[in-house]
Amino acid sequence: MGAQEVDPKTTVKRWVEAINQHDPDAVASCFDPDYRDEAPARRGESVVGREKVRENFATFFRDIPDIRAELIGCVAQGDEKVWMEWRMGGTRKDGTRMEFAGVNIFGVKEDRLAWGRIYSELVRDVGDIDAQIGRMAGGSSEET
Repeated sequence: MGAQEVDPKTTVKRWVEAINQHDPDAVASCFDPDYRDEAPARRGESVVGREKVRENFATFFRDIPDIRAELIGCVAQGDEKVWMEWRMGGTRKDGTRMEFAGVNIFGVKEDRLAWGRIYSELVRDVGDIDAQIGRMAGGSSEET
């Protein structure tokens, strides 16, 4: 890595720390102004732009006041791509629990997240492995 380059894992760790500090400006500063992501398992869902990231996290901090993120694992592929396993959770204002878990893959430009492929989902109870195999093999109007 050159003098101006930053380890992509450092960028992800800075983002998780900013989430735990509940600082939407610090969260947004981890992203490139032209950031763009996609969620391949949720067709049509994407985030475009640093300001949208800031807006999304400001909503989390307002509506889930005790939200916390945890970085479970992080692997860099060279100096331009990072894979992270993480989870985030907290208590909504109505007292219900929100839990989110998964893997994100980010492209990193300098010290900011430039693009993402998001494989994180809300945690939910859907039955055992037999129920999952049944949904996968047989289909359902309530695909999960």
